[in-house]
Amino acid sequence: MELEKQIHEEDIDDVMFREIGVSPEGHYLPSEIGNKYVAFCDILGFSSMVTKDFRGTLEAYHEFVKSIDSVELEEIEVIIYSDSILIVGDELSKVVKAVQLLWFMALSHYFLIRGAIAYGKYYERRSGKNLVVLSDALVKAVTLEKEVKVPAVVLADHIEVPDDYWKIRCAYGALGAGVLHFRDRNIVNPFNSLWLKSAANRVDMMAKENPQYSSKYEWFLALSRAVASEKFLIPEEVLERFVREGIVTLNVAGQENDES
Repeated sequence: MELEKQIHEEDIDDVMFREIGVSPEGHYLPSEIGNKYVAFCDILGFSSMVTKDFRGTLEAYHEFVKSIDSVELEEIEVIIYSDSILIVGDELSKVVKAVQLLWFMALSHYFLIRGAIAYGKYYERRSGKNLVVLSDALVKAVTLEKEVKVPAVVLADHIEVPDDYWKIRCAYGALGAGVLHFRDRNIVNPFNSLWLKSAANRVDMMAKENPQYSSKYEWFLALSRAVASEKFLIPEEVLERFVREGIVTLNVAGQENDES
């Protein structure tokens, strides 16, 4: 009888562990763990805005979140808590597109974002209203985001950007590219073919209203000028290789690639 009770308790424990995605030995079940691209972004100056104008910030934030909720992103998960946004996906291209959309929505509500994209192991488990996330990709993205001092969403150095991304830049211009290389960093392009001048004007207005953050705004405005002037904004070694391989002609490649 005692043995049957012990076996029964062990069966219950096994079911409980598996329900939360952990084996009785304490190991996460392999089927629950995968590799993902994880973007971690936050709204710059959000705490200050809340303290300065709670109701106004709440109204803008509410509309911002509504705009995110209204868009269906293919094979992308978006998690929002306070001023932090987590974007998770299996493909880099889809995560980049989601971050570009986030940029558009943020600037539309006079928010600037900062963040990072990393790749690595990702575990997620939902139980009722609870969400458990454990990810080394998230840890890497959060760590890198803290190092970024400008309004940009950067790609971690361990992410190899495929040549196709840079070929798109060469074929369709800077506004057609999802990723740009600016001041030694690969970043998500915050602009698109319909959204450059208006975005820059908004940030210029924000800079005049908040001169204490002038260096951050100036970085973004410098990026907008570089994009508008059709600078290459791709890594120098990639551009040189494209010239050697005949992907880019000398006439086009001769354009200035200065990022200042």
